[in-house]
Amino acid sequence: MSNINTVLKNTIKWLFRRKSPAARVLGSGITLLTLSLAGDWALAVAYDSAHDSIGVKFSSSEVPEILVFIAFAIGVFLIALGVIWLILDAITERKRLSQKVVIPIEQRGLVNTSDDTLSAFAGNLNKGKQVNGIVIDIRDSLTNGAVSNPTKALDKVLGIERSIEERRLQKGADDVEIIYGGIVPVPFAFLTGYLLDDESSIQVVDWNRESSSWGELKSKDDDEKFIVKNVVKNEESKELVVAISFSYHADIEAIKDTFSGMNLLQLSLMNPRFNNHWSKTKQDRLAYEFIECIKAQLVDGYEKIHLILASQNSVAFRFGQAYDRRNLPPVTIYQYERNQTLKYPWGICIPNRSSSLPTIVKNKQPAAIETVF
Repeated sequence: MSNINTVLKNTIKWLFRRKSPAARVLGSGITLLTLSLAGDWALAVAYDSAHDSIGVKFSSSEVPEILVFIAFAIGVFLIALGVIWLILDAITERKRLSQKVVIPIEQRGLVNTSDDTLSAFAGNLNKGKQVNGIVIDIRDSLTNGAVSNPTKALDKVLGIERSIEERRLQKGADDVEIIYGGIVPVPFAFLTGYLLDDESSIQVVDWNRESSSWGELKSKDDDEKFIVKNVVKNEESKELVVAISFSYHADIEAIKDTFSGMNLLQLSLMNPRFNNHWSKTKQDRLAYEFIECIKAQLVDGYEKIHLILASQNSVAFRFGQAYDRRNLPPVTIYQYERNQTLKYPWGICIPNRSSSLPTIVKNKQPAAIETVF
């Protein structure tokens, strides 16, 4: 049934589509040519009433041959004009598209996506446009699926702004489009979104684990909302831990152990699951809820935010974009390692001063944090 509805919708869209001037000229020419070659045909219109009878009759045989010939000639001319016009429009559009540059930013880490690159996916979405991709591969910083050298990976991620600027200098700002996708540890995806928050337009895609391919965020919003809960309240602490359960449940007990004595705010979806993120509208809405929750907590004078985010890559990126570097406290976003004794061994500290760079912080024991430069 859904296939029939799709066919009907596409047919209606095609029938009532806005035609270009060239297509209208071509259509007029075809109509004239068809009428001039149609042979004998007749048209009769009649109106009868109690007092009057009116009728109009017309036959193509009554039309002088010279007029038929003129209609034929005009039809041929319009068809030729329409075809040439369409070809010129196609050439112009091709040149226009060739000036556009799509920059796919692909981050590789937890899954090898080299067999289905983001550049290839972006090329299929943007036919005729140049594709000049950026690949940030941090797999050499991982050992057995865990991040063994976060500082090395961080250095690669921090180079993303320079890589974009180098490509943008070759074109005008209006001719550059950015597509982001990746499958890296959450702190790096969040940081990337934070770094690129000033980019005017970024299309975010994500890796579909079921089909092992890239996918667009185009599902409908299911209207899920965060359930907000103050788990720990300590008026003596000026630090707030925010734990977000989006794709799976955050490990609250491990968070309490690691960040002992700090305030803990929990934001949870009713049913966290791995495939609940395919709506851009939903991501934008929940990112706004996330920021508003933090702003509401700032009345208590918090000076630092510690973020635990259990989510998909695109969600982490979007929340990073939403984090207001100018009006919110510094944030440190942590990596979760389920198989380690210390579940949150390190994080990326992001200052709210543009003059300072993000750094790696390591947790050596609960509530003890050391900055690594």
